[in-house]
Amino acid sequence: MTKSWMSWVAVAALTSVAFAGRERMKPASFVAADYGIAPGKTFVAADVERMLADVKASQALKKRIVFQPGVYDIGAEQCQIRTWFISNHDQVNPRKVFLPLEDQVNVTVEGKGAFFNLRGRILPVGIWNSKGVRVKDVTVDYEIPMITQITFTAVNPEAQTVTFKPIEGTQAELQNGRLYFKGYDFRNSPGGGILFEADGRIAYRTSDCGFNLGSVTANADGTYTAAACANKAFKVGQNMALRAWERPAPGVVISDSSDVTLKEVTMHYADGMGLICQSTKDITLKNFKVVPNKAKGRVFSTQADATHFSGCWGKIESNDGLYQGMMDDAINVHGTYLRVQKRIDDKTLECAYMHPQAYGFSWGTPGEAVIFIQSRTMTMLNETKNVLESITPVDQPSITGAKIFRLTFKQPLPAVVDPTVTPMGIENLSRTPAVDFVGNIVKDNRARGALFSTPEKVYCANNVFDHISGSGILLCGDCNGWYETGACTDVVIEKNTFVNVLTSPFQFTEAAISICPEIPEIKEDSAYLHRNITIQDNVFATFDAPLVYAKSVDGLVIKDNVFVKTAEYQPYHWNKEWLTLRHCTNMQADKPTGLK
Repeated sequence: MTKSWMSWVAVAALTSVAFAGRERMKPASFVAADYGIAPGKTFVAADVERMLADVKASQALKKRIVFQPGVYDIGAEQCQIRTWFISNHDQVNPRKVFLPLEDQVNVTVEGKGAFFNLRGRILPVGIWNSKGVRVKDVTVDYEIPMITQITFTAVNPEAQTVTFKPIEGTQAELQNGRLYFKGYDFRNSPGGGILFEADGRIAYRTSDCGFNLGSVTANADGTYTAAACANKAFKVGQNMALRAWERPAPGVVISDSSDVTLKEVTMHYADGMGLICQSTKDITLKNFKVVPNKAKGRVFSTQADATHFSGCWGKIESNDGLYQGMMDDAINVHGTYLRVQKRIDDKTLECAYMHPQAYGFSWGTPGEAVIFIQSRTMTMLNETKNVLESITPVDQPSITGAKIFRLTFKQPLPAVVDPTVTPMGIENLSRTPAVDFVGNIVKDNRARGALFSTPEKVYCANNVFDHISGSGILLCGDCNGWYETGACTDVVIEKNTFVNVLTSPFQFTEAAISICPEIPEIKEDSAYLHRNITIQDNVFATFDAPLVYAKSVDGLVIKDNVFVKTAEYQPYHWNKEWLTLRHCTNMQADKPTGLK
C-alpha cells in the first residue's frame, strides 16, 4: 500500500470519526406519537417500554422525548410494573408506573402541554438512577381521586344531620347505611376530612374534622343525608375533602439520581406527595405547581406534601412555584435517622429504619460522614463524627426493601453509642442539602408551609404564605416519632409575607414561624440543636399573636420585621406572645414594627 493511499485511508477514518462525533452531539428526538403514544390513540405498556429502550440505547449525548399536546388517558394497561421503595409513602409493591426513566443520561421530556389523565393508583413519572433528566410542560391529574369532595346543601344542628352532594364524577355506593366511594382501584369510606369554605380557604379552627358516613340515607335529588354529624363549624355552601390516609402513589418520584430539573410541571392530584425525591443530588424546580383542578370544581390538590426531599444532597432549588390545597406541607427537606438497635463491637452497630413509611431505600454508602444523636435530649455528639466503611442489609438480601442494617465505621465508637446506655440515632451528614426556596406562593393548605431540617445553608425568601392552617415555616428535627433529621445551622428567612397563617392547630405549629424540634427531655445544660437563624425583613399580616417560637437555638437574630393586624378571624391561639423562647442563647430579638 502506497503512502498516498494510506493517507487517504487515515483521512477517511478521521472524517468518519468526526462525523460520528458530530452526530452524537446533535440531540436525538424520540417522538411519542411515532410509538403510537398520542392523545386519542390506544397504546399499551409495550409501546412505552419500546420507546424508553430506544432512548436508553441511543449514543447521542442529549436526547428528547417529545409528547404532543393533548389528553393522554393512562390506565394500568399503559404502565410498567416496578418494585420501588419510596420514602414517606406506603410501601405497596409492585407499583404501576407510566414513564419510568431508569439509567438514563441527559434526557429531556418535553410535554408541550401534555395532560396525563390517570385512571387508577398510578405513578406518572419515575426518575431512577439517572443523571441530567429534565421534565417540562406536563400536567398530571387523576380522573377519580381517592379524596372525595362533597358540598353541604343543608345543615341541621338540632337534628345533627348534614345533607351533601358529592362532586360531579363521584362514584358512590350505599351499603347497609354506610356510604362508600369508588374509583378504578379503590373503595373507601373515610371517617373525616378537611373543611373548606366556598372560596377555597380552609375553615377557621377546624383542623381534621370527623365525618360520619356510617349512617347515611340517599335522597331523590342525588344528595345524601348523614346522621350524627354535629360539628358546629359546618355551614351550607362549604366543601369537605373526605380523605383516607393512604399514600401509595406520588406524582413524580426521583431516586438515586443527580442533576434533575422539573420546569412548568403541574400536579392537580397525586395519591401521596406531588413530588418525592430521595437519595439524589441537585434538584431544581422552576414554576412547579401543585394546585386544585378548578375546572372540575375542586378545592384540594395532593393527598400529602406538595414536594418532599429525603436524604438528598447538593442543592435543592424551588423557585416561583405555586402550592395550594394540599393535605400537607408545601416542602419538607430532611434526612432519616436510623435508630441504633445493637452494639456488635467497637466499630460495628446494628441499626434500623423506624417509621413504617420510611424504609427500603438507600441510606448511605461507604465513605460518607455520620454523626450520632441522643434521642431523648436531641444532643448531637460531636465526638462521635465518623465515616461509614460498610452497610449491609440484615433482614433482606439487598438494600431494596430492607429495614435493618449492619454498619461498620472507620473509627472506634465511644462507649456512649450503645442503646443499652441511651436511645441513640445516627444521621448521614453527607446526605444533607443546601436549599433555596424563593419566590413561591403557598396557600390554603393543611398543616404547615415550609419545613427545613438540614445543616447546610437554607435561604427562604420572597415567598407568600397565605391562609395556611398551621405555621408558615417550621424548623423541626425528630429522632423519636418521624425520625426526620436534623439540626439546622445556617438559615436565613427574609422578605417573606405571612397572611393569616395559623388558622388551625397542627403538630409543631407554635407560631407563624415555629422552631420546634421534638425534644422529650430538655434541660438547662442541654446542648443546643439549631444554630445561626436569621429572621428579617418579613411582613406578618395576621390576626393572632404568636409570630416566632424558638426552642433549642444558639444564635437567633430577629430584626426589621413588620406586623399588620388583620380582622378576618378572632385570635384563639394558646400562645399570647409574639416571641416565645425556650432554651435559647445568643439572641437579638427586635419587636416588629407595628406591634404594640
